[in-house]
Amino acid sequence: MLSSVRIKQLKSLHQKKFRRQENHFLLEGNRLISQALSADAPLIEVWMTQKNMDSDFGRNNLQKFEEKKIPFSVAPDKIIRQMSDSLNDQGIIALTPIPIYEKYDNPPSKAIYLDGISDPGNMGTILRTAAWFGIKSIFRTPECVDPFNSKVVRSAMGAHFYFSHFDAIPEEKILGDYTKAGMEILGADMNGSPIQSLNLEVDKRWILILGNEAHGIGELAQTFITSTISIPGIDGMESLNVSVAGGILLYTLTS
Repeated sequence: MLSSVRIKQLKSLHQKKFRRQENHFLLEGNRLISQALSADAPLIEVWMTQKNMDSDFGRNNLQKFEEKKIPFSVAPDKIIRQMSDSLNDQGIIALTPIPIYEKYDNPPSKAIYLDGISDPGNMGTILRTAAWFGIKSIFRTPECVDPFNSKVVRSAMGAHFYFSHFDAIPEEKILGDYTKAGMEILGADMNGSPIQSLNLEVDKRWILILGNEAHGIGELAQTFITSTISIPGIDGMESLNVSVAGGILLYTLTS
């Protein structure tokens, strides 16, 4: 049985300060934990309700826990709800270390730079989309929402375990390195040139900047951009959601 002290400690991981202190975060939900298992994430311990354990998802996950020798235990619904940060918990929570990513040294051939993304749902969806398209390097400004925020983690659906680089690096450093290397720095902006008109060499290396939901790409980052690109649409609409736009741009850039 989980002690009240242990429950309090686990619940504290929903706060950035304690996540960084403990270097751990929580995973909630069947699909997310199943995806983490597929990515060989090092789950430390799992807690499940009896209802979850008896479900098809639960039985499937249970088999994987046993195969991978991951400790798991049954916990009352009330305890899971106490630890959960979701309004509708699925009766399963796992503890895992924050992944150790490669140290940034040289600009990767294809990367994303998130400039002030503030909405957790947008951040998570961008990460999930980037992983889908095989982008292994994600960089961000320090002003972005914490990528291990509970809502980000749920939206990203296991993407955190697929990246090689995942760092907060100031614009002048990362974008300066891309400039020195002669690599394309692409800025997403609704007033840019249509993405279809971008003529990249087959082996051209690039970094795509996605800006803040309300203010777009910051002034400093704009000074490094080599091509400003957009997604053509009908007149009258304000703009696309940044995570949707990011997905369309990544599809075009990686096709």
